[in-house]
Amino acid sequence: MEQGGIAVLGATGLIGRHVVMALVDEGCAGVTATYRRRPVFEAPGVAWRQVDLLSPDAARGALQGVRRAVICAGRVSTSAELRRDPVTSVLETLRIGVNALEAAAAEKLDQVVLIGSTTAYPEGQDRKEEADAFQGDPPPAWFGVGWVHRFLEKQLEWYANRLGLISAAVVLRPTLVYGPHDDFDPQSAHFVPSMIRRVVERESPIEVWGDGSQTRNLIHGRDVASAVIAALHRPQAYAAYNVASSASASVQSVLSELLSLDGYEDAVITYRRDMPAGASQMDISSADFARRYGWSPKVSLRDGLAETLDWYRRSLAPAGG
Repeated sequence: MEQGGIAVLGATGLIGRHVVMALVDEGCAGVTATYRRRPVFEAPGVAWRQVDLLSPDAARGALQGVRRAVICAGRVSTSAELRRDPVTSVLETLRIGVNALEAAAAEKLDQVVLIGSTTAYPEGQDRKEEADAFQGDPPPAWFGVGWVHRFLEKQLEWYANRLGLISAAVVLRPTLVYGPHDDFDPQSAHFVPSMIRRVVERESPIEVWGDGSQTRNLIHGRDVASAVIAALHRPQAYAAYNVASSASASVQSVLSELLSLDGYEDAVITYRRDMPAGASQMDISSADFARRYGWSPKVSLRDGLAETLDWYRRSLAPAGG
């Protein structure tokens, strides 16, 4: 990989943090990492900048002096967050994304990797390929956030493919990302950290919305970071790819794995079939990215869950949990 001059926007989020550490492990010099509120972390050789990407001028300043950027910034719009407030996180992601991409175009960067989202895909039981992302509308629960990610992809394609303001660009659409440093706030967490917190705290009963058969494709943050590194190694004029694990898992099986890992064998589980459970499945193919880059995920679901659970116990769990 070409050395130096790379910025990671949103570097203290779940994906950004793993990307920064992957760049450090690669020996990449001249890494600049941005943050807004979350505390920074130890990353040898990384220069930190506190930046509010909701400001266009601040976004432009964050990319001055670099030639490449990985854009991980934005608000994660989980189901819990969207039920609580269906608008704020979506519009904030839009504003941050537009500002970051506008800054990348103004600086005429050599390469941009944009972290997108599989929320852009329409409903349906068929396996989702990359071209399906613009067929029909996203599911009703994801309508706003799905269209925001579609728009940001097109904004990047416009700057790179049509205007030539960015030399190379790739969008990566990861599935449901989890791992250490995830968001465990009960008001906003997605189901993996939410289940981990409830298992560790020995909640009883553990309530699951739906019958637990709904499936999700879970991918560890390190695997997403390795996909970013692969994309940086082989620039393209413009392309968009899914980044997914090899198989999906049911909500019920993930919860069972967590109960086993943490020794909560006598847990009582209540299935709320009267509550919305989200899509019954979302099968995502990352075959195109695997063929183009020789990439495959390395972290097994059991190992990833065990690592995340252990991190939560050591870092965030209440005393006695």
